Amino acid sequence: MYAYGPVPSRRLGNSIGVSPIPAKVCSYSCIYCQLGRTSTLQAKRQRFFPKEDIFRDIEKVVASSSADVITFAGDGEPTLCSDLGWLIRKSKQEFGLPVAVITNGSLLFNEDVQADLLTADIILPTLDAGNPDIFRRINRSHGSITFDNMTKGLAAFRKQYNGQLWLEVMLIKDVNDTDEQLILLRDTVMEIQTDKVFVMTPIRPPAEKWVECSDPDRIKAAEQMLLNAVTVADVEIGDFGVLEFASAAEAILEIFARHPLRLEQARAIEQKFAEPGIVENLVQDNKIVINRYRQTDYIQPLKPKMGTEQIEIAVNRANCCTYQVTLRSKNQERQYRVILADAYYDNLARGLMSKEQVLEYCFQYFVNNGLLDRLEAKFVLRDICRQYPEFEKGIKEMIANGESRYYV
Repeated sequence: MYAYGPVPSRRLGNSIGVSPIPAKVCSYSCIYCQLGRTSTLQAKRQRFFPKEDIFRDIEKVVASSSADVITFAGDGEPTLCSDLGWLIRKSKQEFGLPVAVITNGSLLFNEDVQADLLTADIILPTLDAGNPDIFRRINRSHGSITFDNMTKGLAAFRKQYNGQLWLEVMLIKDVNDTDEQLILLRDTVMEIQTDKVFVMTPIRPPAEKWVECSDPDRIKAAEQMLLNAVTVADVEIGDFGVLEFASAAEAILEIFARHPLRLEQARAIEQKFAEPGIVENLVQDNKIVINRYRQTDYIQPLKPKMGTEQIEIAVNRANCCTYQVTLRSKNQERQYRVILADAYYDNLARGLMSKEQVLEYCFQYFVNNGLLDRLEAKFVLRDICRQYPEFEKGIKEMIANGESRYYV
């Protein structure tokens, strides 16, 4: 199912959502993401599904509901869909509804992405940082995306775009809410010349448990410094459209895959289908869990992951500087192809151990810190450690301390 809703939006009213990409395919893996860590980190655009199938799904939902806007968003980065421009134009032509795109803005330096978005009525890109260090810490982007090309892309798009450009800033306590960081953000916002700025806070369970909402005084400071921004900190109010679903269970599972549900919202869906107890059944079937975040209960997917038992890490040389790394647990296996050049090997271990042992320590660090979802199937170790300097620091500490147990 590609189209769903309408769903209540805090900025757009009743919105028909469209997800033209698979689950958790994104160019970022933001620390605050309400849908969890990115499963596939990529920056290359492609056709994931037949565009005609996506459009037919939109057509069905529009015909059976009343909505204010059609919103391309989904559970990842919608501009990765190479058919997005066609879908936007076709939707505007056929339905007469305004079209919005919620995007992280990471690919707007690509001319084809700019061209695809020009016909949309509202574009809502993300901007969470005013400098490269905070950008890397918060958004954890694909290696090909830099802070510089992301911000230049936003500014270039603004110059040719005649619709509404509404920037969204996710404010995170002690990360990007200091006066210094807000000044940097303000300067970047001024370069982009956006129509609106929304200050958001992570009101739903974030990808990383340590992420916290900023204090009220910091939110107020952001409002004042970011060109009279508007804070959107309240939960959304309104009913979810469920007519396209056959049962309460299907509706709950499909909706929360793209839009986190409060327990009270799931109960309301049960009532619409006159199917009480569905939430409890889904919990018993290990399809969902109920987590409490900021005094509110949310239902979330029980995601498969490498078990808490010891993980076997096998490293085999493919050629001079390329290695095949295999991670095995009781129920899962993952494989990576890693390039480790001699110079970077010396930087990490200075001849204290073999390259194979160095890579074992590297993957031990990735496993222990829950970072596997941020790795591509093939990567250069030096490049990812330069992108995230904390990786190199952590790996060197593990090598120095001789740690050797592999757990998730």
